[in-house]
Amino acid sequence: MDASMTAGPEAIDPGRDRPGPGFDLVVADASWSWTERLFAPMADLGVRTLLLKACDWRTALNQRRRPRDWVRPRLRLAEDLWERRLVLPPGWMKTYPKIGMRPLAAEVRAWRRSLGGPARPLAMAISYPHYLYLRDQVEPDALIYYNMDDYALYWAAHGDSIRALERRAVAEADLSVFCARVRAEALRAEVPSAASRVIHLPHGAPAQAIGAAPQHRPGPPPADLAPLPSPRLGFVGSLEDRLDWPLLERVARAFPGGSVALIGREPAPAPEAEWYRSYQRVIALPNVHRLGWKTQAEIGAYNAAFDVCLIPYDVDHPFNRAACPTKIMDYMATSRPVVASALPECRLYGHLFDVAEDAPAFVEAIRKIVESGSDDGRARARWEAARAWTWERASASLLGQLRAQVRR
Repeated sequence: MDASMTAGPEAIDPGRDRPGPGFDLVVADASWSWTERLFAPMADLGVRTLLLKACDWRTALNQRRRPRDWVRPRLRLAEDLWERRLVLPPGWMKTYPKIGMRPLAAEVRAWRRSLGGPARPLAMAISYPHYLYLRDQVEPDALIYYNMDDYALYWAAHGDSIRALERRAVAEADLSVFCARVRAEALRAEVPSAASRVIHLPHGAPAQAIGAAPQHRPGPPPADLAPLPSPRLGFVGSLEDRLDWPLLERVARAFPGGSVALIGREPAPAPEAEWYRSYQRVIALPNVHRLGWKTQAEIGAYNAAFDVCLIPYDVDHPFNRAACPTKIMDYMATSRPVVASALPECRLYGHLFDVAEDAPAFVEAIRKIVESGSDDGRARARWEAARAWTWERASASLLGQLRAQVRR
């Protein structure tokens, strides 16, 4: 692949073209944490930024949103950073977008009026192709399409229309940004007229989790992890159907004297699903421990304390094939060893951690690391890669490329 089309840690020096202020930015929307972590740092580079976080009533109720979130006005988070949460009627995005986007458009216009002074050009970043309807109402000067998944899988019944809308977003955007390389390559092929404006920009590493030096041994464990016997083999993420539960069962049985620590939200009961029955078999094993959900600020300490960090995803799951797991860089930030399933995005990091082609290879990779004292000899390489590609550096790189693309 042409490296100029890739904005990963191996291809971009984010300090090379660090731009100053010049335009305002509205992000629609920043509800996902990685969207906020990518675009919010632009405020520190002089870009006045509004983060829109929208959902419907049903989602707000299911998430038990606090009442103040339903009516909270625009909040100023920093000198050049604002956030606005909106709770809208069901169907506002997919069924009635021309009407449903009006409250968001009104908020963008109100924010722009509140800034005062000479008007700057406006850039809009959209994280779903449905936000093209918002673009048409706001009419920004530049458009960024930021893709995190294969959205047709979200709404399978509308897959064809969503793919068509996404192709339109890529064709009309000044820059299309895909966190997974396989998706970037697919859309370059589907929209060849826009291929030069499509880039691969993987998730960044959380800077606060990166130590002052590479960590060749597990760090001090948090209180609920400390009593568990070593080796501590850890996974951080939602406990859902995307995990390869038979693989995790095999790992747990291969290390009966150690611990498999699972950190994340537990699934809703689905007793009829085969994956859920497999999940139940895994958590019933005596050396498998569910430690619950942790905040983003807490996760780094757990990752740093693992003997081996696990990415045990099902390689046949369609979501996984099109994904860029955030835990790749979350794990590498701590420089601890990683063993991953052979997902397309994980393969890009095979020089930094073990990518196993099948279950026996996955278990054997863990065994070699444990037998070597939980040090695979690549801690410094992971540490350097994480330092080179924090969220802040990814944001600066994206901003530089956006300005260069708009200039062209």
